[in-house]
Amino acid sequence: MAPVLIVSALLATALTPAPNDQDRLQACLGAIQDDAEEAYEDALTWRHQGGGWPAEHCVSLALIALGQEAPGALRLREAALDADIASDLSRAIMLGQSGDAFLTAEEYDQALISYTAALEFAPHDTVLLGGLARTYLALEAFADAEDTASRALSRNDASATLWRLRAEARLALRSYDQALSDIETARTLSPEDIDVLVLRGRIIDARRTG
Repeated sequence: MAPVLIVSALLATALTPAPNDQDRLQACLGAIQDDAEEAYEDALTWRHQGGGWPAEHCVSLALIALGQEAPGALRLREAALDADIASDLSRAIMLGQSGDAFLTAEEYDQALISYTAALEFAPHDTVLLGGLARTYLALEAFADAEDTASRALSRNDASATLWRLRAEARLALRSYDQALSDIETARTLSPEDIDVLVLRGRIIDARRTG
């Protein structure tokens, strides 16, 4: 199951469609995990029946689940930006999911657009900041990645992922001692995380030879 779909299911209750659409949206999001093709067809029908942005949200996530990450991510972003009656939280969630899908599709410039838009609705959300940091790393904008990860850590210093992201940025910037300090903190928080352990090895090698 793609991470974006897991997030959507967990946060379904945070989305704010009209009350009569809430149950249908949750059912649609759940159906994606069972049969994405059928969920896509049902969501299209719902949209044609006037389902509005909740229906388009489900259509987009079903497309992503079917391997159409970039088209689904674009539709999801457009739906969020057009959803004037949705709450800021709902729009931030949708735009964050769009960013996640663009990252999966390796369309990093588009991911940057989606995460930046998401943070306009939820500027202090550490999950969105983490996604933005990952995007900057992919774009090799390492100073921006370091700054973004630092912003996130100022609000959540218990996330091994955020410490790892900043360590990776600092490794690229050749700030080896700082990178090692960050990755050791990440290892303390998540001692069996393979990504943390691999990055730690890279940092130690770079520090030794650099």
